[in-house]
Amino acid sequence: MICVSFIGLVLILSIPMIIIHVVVALISLRYLTVPRSIGLPIAIYESTYYILLLVYVLLNHCSVVLVGMTALFLVIHIGGAYLYVNDALSYLLHNRSNIRRYGYYEVTELIFIVTVIGVLAH
Repeated sequence: MICVSFIGLVLILSIPMIIIHVVVALISLRYLTVPRSIGLPIAIYESTYYILLLVYVLLNHCSVVLVGMTALFLVIHIGGAYLYVNDALSYLLHNRSNIRRYGYYEVTELIFIVTVIGVLAH
């Protein structure tokens, strides 16, 4: 049986997060969107990731900035998952600049995730 520490689990779960955010950023910056059938499971995965990450940073008394940013991304992702479930994100399709802005947001989140990996692996 393989035993992974909590920090190890968070770091392992960060790998798909990097892949997701690179792909979605590239797609969005090309004015394309992810199909709902793919986006919904991703939104749920990301929400779960941020719940685990927030638990970790709280239990380990990490910096207020890291806790705050993690909490912010958690709220954004829970809200996004809710909107996905209720099919309320279609407004993005009506304006190409919204799709591009979403790509920039994904790049920002990718930078945060890579930073988190660096902090946790240190």
